[in-house]
Amino acid sequence: MSENSINIDLAVFGATPSGIATAVTAGRKGLKVALISSNDQLGGILSNGLGVMDRLYNGFRSPVFNEITENIIKFYINKYGENSEQVKVCKDTRLTFEPHVAEHILNNIVKNNKQIKIFKSFIPNELDIENNQINSLEIKSIVNKEKLKLIAKTYVDASYEGDLASLSGVPYRVGRESNTEFNEPHAGRIFSTHGFGAFPLEASEGDLNLDTFPVTSQLIFSGSTGEGDKAIQAFTYRVCLTSDPDLMISIEKPKGYKRENYLGVLESEKESRKKRHHLKSQLVVNDINNYKIRGPRMPNNKISWNDGNLPEMNHPYPEGDADTRLLISKLHREHALGLLYFLQYDNEVPKNIRDSSKKWGLAKDEFVDNQNFPKEMYVREARRIVGRYIFTEQDASLSSSFERTPIQKDSIAIADWPMDSHECTMNRQPGSLYDGKVLLSEKTRPSQIPYRCLLPKGIDNLMVTVCLSATHVGFGTIRVEPTLIQLGEVAGFASLISKEQDTNVAQLETDYLQIQLVENGFEISFFNDVDIDNLNNQSISIHFLCTKGFFTDYNARANDPLSKSVAENWANCYSKLLNKNFDPNILAKKIYTSKQEEDSSITNSEFIEMIKSASNKSNLNFHLSNQIQVNDKVITIGQAAEIIFLSYKDNFKSSQRIKIIT
Repeated sequence: MSENSINIDLAVFGATPSGIATAVTAGRKGLKVALISSNDQLGGILSNGLGVMDRLYNGFRSPVFNEITENIIKFYINKYGENSEQVKVCKDTRLTFEPHVAEHILNNIVKNNKQIKIFKSFIPNELDIENNQINSLEIKSIVNKEKLKLIAKTYVDASYEGDLASLSGVPYRVGRESNTEFNEPHAGRIFSTHGFGAFPLEASEGDLNLDTFPVTSQLIFSGSTGEGDKAIQAFTYRVCLTSDPDLMISIEKPKGYKRENYLGVLESEKESRKKRHHLKSQLVVNDINNYKIRGPRMPNNKISWNDGNLPEMNHPYPEGDADTRLLISKLHREHALGLLYFLQYDNEVPKNIRDSSKKWGLAKDEFVDNQNFPKEMYVREARRIVGRYIFTEQDASLSSSFERTPIQKDSIAIADWPMDSHECTMNRQPGSLYDGKVLLSEKTRPSQIPYRCLLPKGIDNLMVTVCLSATHVGFGTIRVEPTLIQLGEVAGFASLISKEQDTNVAQLETDYLQIQLVENGFEISFFNDVDIDNLNNQSISIHFLCTKGFFTDYNARANDPLSKSVAENWANCYSKLLNKNFDPNILAKKIYTSKQEEDSSITNSEFIEMIKSASNKSNLNFHLSNQIQVNDKVITIGQAAEIIFLSYKDNFKSSQRIKIIT
């Protein structure tokens, strides 16, 4: 057994898409990076059958995320032609792709970065921590027990389980909060049911630039106590199935198959509540004749099958040792294959269901080194750190004071997916879904994710990009790969700034981090009418100032005249930006109120005088950016935002003496 030491800038544990985004972002900026995978592949659930980018917002999100999505589309265009069926299916609203294509794209994006050194089949073994700082990380091979010491300035946990964060001793949560702890209506033990339509209604009516979701949670049933517990949402394998006879491998009877485990599929809801079969499938339907094998449609006649959930059996997984997790993973694999076999061959399953199910089988060109079955289970939720801010259901719901979600002055990414949870236990009420199954697609609105959510309490040079600081309900809007990839990119930028400024990621000036993000094309605030990918001064300014309370709904209206009352609030708030001691939600409430007033427009020069006057009253010097021209034309909202942002940035640079990174 040998022990070696490597000095690097950044150590990333977890070769998930989020971890890859961290490593690639930092590596492209010149940092020396170690990317550590706990198994022998890269790409997490995208390489293991998810098959779809779960997003409702289709605009530009962040550079690496967009590069990944564009490369997936290019792959199908180059292989099959721009007008092919494969490209048409791939470009489905939420973007679908085969597992081997995702793995190929993610491997290439890492392989082409010479600053990244990859360590496969290694896990965290020991940390040297002193004065809230990780000095080194020892990793151990699960293949030959080789040990390696990584000495880095910054560490990132991008794993689905949060094992590095746990090893560091930072506080974390597993399970559900009670509905009273953070005043979350959908927290804790809850029974609900689904309503169907197009949600959120604002999106279906064209007032919100999101795709709609066809399902939402409706009624909350009696028996929903809201009690907290250690229950987490169900896991599954996202099995890649194909109906192409030339690609299909028929489902065989699994070893150890127990028919009784799947009899719940044949039961009525009433019967299913009377008895609980060991490892019983969660796939209980009132009428088995309506069941179809389905899932997100991928190119080449494939789907990502999502019905192999196994509630409750995963509860020991987050804090379990390697043997416990291996056993749970094996149970989920056997359950998924057994359920498929049951649906295809059991004589009590209606013949029409058996016949339609037999059209599907494993794809012979997927997971070729693992019996055509995914290597990684879909760990939807494990540990969640207790960070310097805890994201809750309230943070993804409309504020009561204005017409967007609460404003986070250190926002570094957006969340747009509905808050959701798969079933947490096998309990039901008459007419309800299983305990914990909710999908809040009507209630959820695009939200801002604070940088503080990535920062655990107690360690100053560690960031957590997947098992971040959120409640069980709040995590539901963040846990999807597009958002996690963006958070990984943020961690890459933060690592770079940390090195440039010789400080820890926990001590970064977040305004400066935000400036770097928006100027590099990061969507840190959601708007219907302003895309960050334009990368002009106005779009950059609007996205930044939205994190300070300057915008109170999802429409920037950049070309509308700025009203006098709003201008006065903006000018007064400019003077508060440098001293940092302000609440953006209080500002937003004032602006929202002032917007209700019928008011006249003002000129460019009048607005600049307002800022000067407000700054003088606060004993601040106002330095007009040399990029701004003074004139007597009516000023628009976009032009006013540009004046505020550029002048603030100039003042900020001079007051902080910070080197601007390009």
